[in-house]
Amino acid sequence: MKNVDLLVRRLVPEIENRDILEAACGVGEFTNAASFFARSVSCIDLDDRKLRLLNRDNIHFQQMDASRMLYSDEAFDGVFFYNAFAHVLSQWEAIERECRRVLRPGGGIWVAATWKIDIGQMEKVFGNRVQRFGNFSVVKIEK
Repeated sequence: MKNVDLLVRRLVPEIENRDILEAACGVGEFTNAASFFARSVSCIDLDDRKLRLLNRDNIHFQQMDASRMLYSDEAFDGVFFYNAFAHVLSQWEAIERECRRVLRPGGGIWVAATWKIDIGQMEKVFGNRVQRFGNFSVVKIEK
């Protein structure tokens, strides 16, 4: 089983039958795995060339900057970043603000990684809030 599948299984209570967003989705690995449990998965990235293979009814891709999302306030139950923290770190304050804006009450932001570069940056920014689960690290930020 792939790391992303293990992560999604661990997060099923936060994903199941909910509307979620994966920001900085890259090739959509997390989006694809989460789509089997979520009501809908929106995914955004600056580059759309890698995402043409995602083809499930409940996946909605848009090319979009996570620091300036076009979604309405309180549109999602959760926002997820998977192996993307090092890519978004330079804009993290603006991105976190936007994530909080699009979250519904009680929602959360999850930053998860298996890549050392992301984990190292997560540990610098979030310190002891980073939790280890097998091969991946996770931080949950409450709204």
